[in-house]
Formats: sequence, C-alpha cells, structure tokens
Amino acid sequence: MEFPNFKQTLFSASSVIFFILIDPNFILEKSAFGGNDEFNSTKYCFSFKWGLEGTGDGQFLRPHDVNFDSKGKVYVTDRDRNDIQKFTQNGTFITKWGSEGEKPGQFKIPYSIEIDSSDNIFVVDRGNDRIQKFNENGTFVQQWDRPEKVNGSDQEFASPEDMVLDRNTGAIYITDTGNELEWGSVGEESNERGKFNHPHGIDVDSKGYVYVNELENPRIQKFLENGTFIKQWGSEGTGPGQFTPLLEHLEVDNKQDMIYMVDGALNPRIQVFDTDGNFMTSIGTKGNGDGELSKPEHVNIDSSGNVYVVDRGNQRMQVFSPC
Repeated sequence: MEFPNFKQTLFSASSVIFFILIDPNFILEKSAFGGNDEFNSTKYCFSFKWGLEGTGDGQFLRPHDVNFDSKGKVYVTDRDRNDIQKFTQNGTFITKWGSEGEKPGQFKIPYSIEIDSSDNIFVVDRGNDRIQKFNENGTFVQQWDRPEKVNGSDQEFASPEDMVLDRNTGAIYITDTGNELEWGSVGEESNERGKFNHPHGIDVDSKGYVYVNELENPRIQKFLENGTFIKQWGSEGTGPGQFTPLLEHLEVDNKQDMIYMVDGALNPRIQVFDTDGNFMTSIGTKGNGDGELSKPEHVNIDSSGNVYVVDRGNQRMQVFSPC
C-alpha cells in the first residue's frame, strides 16, 4: 500500500488528531500469521527471555515496541539505539537496520512498529515527525511526513506516537499528539469522555472498535471507527482494573478480542481485559527476575497466544505463555 493514495478523515480530540487513512484499493486478505486462536486462558506463566544492555546484536538501550511478520519473525524498535532489530520467535538475532539521522532509513526516536499482511513494515519515527515504510529485509520503501521532505505528501505529523492497521477495512489509525488540530473539543487537556490528555496507545479489535489509552489519565476509552464514544473503564490505583499514571501502550489480540494494557513504571504489570472492560488477569510483577518487569513499554501477542513484553527497564524481551 502507498500512503499518498489514502483517503483521510479525522478522528481527534483535545489537541490531537487520529488520522484514519483508507486505501481505496485495499483488498481484504487474511494474514498468514493468523488463524484461529487455540487459547482462551486467563493465566500466563513466564516462558523465556532474551537481551541485555548494550549496542551489540541482540542487545538493547531502550526497547519500545514489538511486532511480528507473517513468518513469525519478531521486530523490536529501540528508541536510544535508533534502530530496528529482527529476531526469530525464540529471540535469536537475525539482522538490524537504522541509525540516528533524518535521511530515509534513519531514525530519531523510532517509536511504534506496525506490519501489514504483505510484511511491509511501518515505523513511527516520532522525532522526525514521519512514518517510514520498509520491506521485511529493512530496505527503505517510502516515507510519509511533512511536505518538504522526501516522498512527502500534503499531510503533516507532529510527534506521532502510535499506529495501527485495521486489516478488515484497510484503515490506518495514527495518534498525532503534537498537532493542534482538533475535533469535538476546545484545545485544553481533558479527562472528559471522548476527549484526551496525551493519547498514547491505540488499537482496534476484530469488529472495528477502537481503543485508546492516555499517558496520564487512568482509563481506556472505546470508540466506533468514526470516533463516536462508546464507553470507558479504569480508575487510579493498583488493584485489578485500576491504573497508575504514566500508562504505556495497549494491544488488542483481535483473534481472542482481549485487551492487554501495560501499566508502566509505577506499577509494572500487564492487565488483560475483555472488550467490555471486564478484568481477566494480570501478568508480571515488579523486579528483575524471570517473570518480573521494570518500566515495561509495549506488549504484543503472537499467533500461538504467547505474550511478548518489552521489559525496557531490564533491557530485555520477556515472553509469557498460557498455562
């Protein structure tokens, strides 16, 4: 898919835009890395880990996001290394690409990573206010950003943070946290329903419902694909279904339609909810041992139901499996 062909609408509120980008030539197809999920477990056990602090292959400085291609390969963004590393499912290093800079294929705070069913890789290059597209080998394809830059379009980003592709419709949702355009509110930060105070994570379920969490508001909001508010849940605290400030990112396993919310530095754990907001279970506790977390940032679920957690404070990846 080529970004300049997308139709754009706005899904936005309170000093942020969610770009909804529809590819008019989008053909519905099922990812090879999908299929029916065999797991319906609400308990997870530590499985394995990899990584340590450093600049060598398979090491991390500040890992941020994780995703999978159709062959099951694992891709991890690193904000401080300014690169993408590619691994096997068990954490064996395969290759890497990227360095600090503004040229195509370089990064300045690579944030979120999304992969489509053709194994095109989209990286939210936050510090450069752009999205870059690569093939599965890390070869630069194009970028989408401010008009004056290479391959730019008439769209413009300002500190984008998260991105998700709805494979059922071809819509791409992007949280653009620094943009001053808005929809449905007047400028100031808010914790009102349908409004946002630094939206941080965004994802969609199998039915097209959109879920958004904020960095400092202890809640998850649920919307229709056009931005119509449906419901919210969560409150401040450390109990089940509660969140501490500085929430990280959520991920929807849309094979099960379960929501995995990263409760970050102050209470490091992953909470699991159904799409109605009912608490199911939590994963991890604070610490540096196996199954323990420090400043987790992102989470993703592979086709077998294994949960990959970016354990940033411990400079590693941890994997939990249904048990």
